[in-house]
Amino acid sequence: MSVIGICIGHSRAGDNGAVNTNGVTERTFNGEVGHLTADLLRKEGYTVHVVDKYNGGSYSSAVCWLSDHLAKLGVTVAVELHFNSAGPFAEGHEWLHWFRSTKGQRLASCFNQAFKETFPDAKPRGVKAADKEDRGSLFLRITRCPAIILEPFFGSNKKETELYAQNKQKLAAAYARALDSYCNGK
Repeated sequence: MSVIGICIGHSRAGDNGAVNTNGVTERTFNGEVGHLTADLLRKEGYTVHVVDKYNGGSYSSAVCWLSDHLAKLGVTVAVELHFNSAGPFAEGHEWLHWFRSTKGQRLASCFNQAFKETFPDAKPRGVKAADKEDRGSLFLRITRCPAIILEPFFGSNKKETELYAQNKQKLAAAYARALDSYCNGK
């Protein structure tokens, strides 16, 4: 059975990520959703590791540490939880994978599908291939198993922030369903 790594983005000292319109950081919001997702997957029999503290003083050193840590844990599929932030009217969900990873692309597609089913009114921004010039690309490139970055909404958009703040369990269920679909070859 697959060993799942749920990584909470912005989990190194001094980095909490963006702040949503409710005043909650990416790290705090995604920490809660990540643990809810892990609980659902464990009930289905999966081994799940939630990594919510990264060692390293810089982004690069933290992601290098994370890649090694996931390998030591025997993780076979990894996701890093984030949310986007831009202007107050930016909206939608997107799923980032390394541009050369067909498994990463399939994993991202599982998330895109699960999200469309769970939140049909949310704007799909799609599955996006990232290369070395894109944000988060180091995580996608050096993680030794299929890995993607989850960007389910814009924390800078009050309506989206409220929707997902009120539906954390539903968000976690969509994540768990996507991971289960990927792990079962669906």
